[in-house]
Amino acid sequence: MLKPEAKEILIDNYRRLFLDHGPGPEATQNSAEGQLMRFNQLTKLADLSGSKVLDLGCGIADFYPVLSEKFPGLDYTGIDIVPEMVDYARNKYPAAKFQCRDVLEDPLGEDFDYVLICGMFNNAIPGAIEFLKSMTLAAFQRARKGLAFNFISDRVNFVDDCMAYHDPANILVYCIDQLSRKTTMCHHYERCDVSVFVYRQVTQ
Repeated sequence: MLKPEAKEILIDNYRRLFLDHGPGPEATQNSAEGQLMRFNQLTKLADLSGSKVLDLGCGIADFYPVLSEKFPGLDYTGIDIVPEMVDYARNKYPAAKFQCRDVLEDPLGEDFDYVLICGMFNNAIPGAIEFLKSMTLAAFQRARKGLAFNFISDRVNFVDDCMAYHDPANILVYCIDQLSRKTTMCHHYERCDVSVFVYRQVTQ
């Protein structure tokens, strides 16, 4: 679960960034280049054309135009816990669906073909690794075909005290043991980012 103090930290942080910087990558602690790099990496999960996709932790939904341009017929839903960001996204992209919701506290009631989680696990908060595991578990339970998420590797030579760094070996074992044996990890594909693709196993 997301601890109450951690939830407050996240909401306050991203609300402040959005109010200070306005819409754009800076509102989600990204540069334009870094954000696009992470988006493009997660789109390698599968051909999402015509799929029902959940962008979990969508922020102001900068991922939506990237996805909709690349994958025709995409049925997009974005969920975030920061009301101001969800309101902005809803007004900017009326063709998409948005919810302001903590899915660990208020579980999802519908399934999606794919779930994408970009940048959600980068903040140094109490219980950061437990949050990553509980959120990816909740997401995969609602993914009919696959889940993609990213995080920052702890195999680095510089550490920012405000950021969370995770052990990729620990997370890989967790995904294989608790989510699906059909798991792919891309480590340090650029900068110190790690992306993980988890797929439903086909039963014979």
